[in-house]
Amino acid sequence: MYKKVLVPIMGNFSEDLAEHAIDLIDGRDVDLFVVYVIDGSVPFLTPKNIKKAMAIELKKRGKCFLEEFENILNLSENKNISLEKILTEGKPAEEIVRIAKEKCIDVIVMGTGKSIVDKHLLGSVSDEVVHFAPCTILLVRTIENKACENPNS
Repeated sequence: MYKKVLVPIMGNFSEDLAEHAIDLIDGRDVDLFVVYVIDGSVPFLTPKNIKKAMAIELKKRGKCFLEEFENILNLSENKNISLEKILTEGKPAEEIVRIAKEKCIDVIVMGTGKSIVDKHLLGSVSDEVVHFAPCTILLVRTIENKACENPNS
């Protein structure tokens, strides 16, 4: 059913996202694209040298996160997965949608779970992707849901 899967990562919850992607793939041959978007938006008055230092650090971290995700996938065991790592810069939601269109993605597996305050102050990448992506989206809850925990288990 899904031959091309896109997994945007943000550095945390990579194990959860990989687990859901692998479960969705279910042993079928797929092209899996993992993307880390460097969000270069900084306050207007940030000095140029600080912006440059931030960009260098974020690029370094992005490469690390992509390598970590590849290790989590354990491609030697999951030979059915063809992996492409993408490191790009821009507004995260716009870049995710652009890549989904360019690569003819069938499904996006991405995290969601900002608190209500964060969502109103910062916006939600997943919310924007849901509205503009050209494909199916699997949203993975990446915050703890204590209401569903069973204290007796």
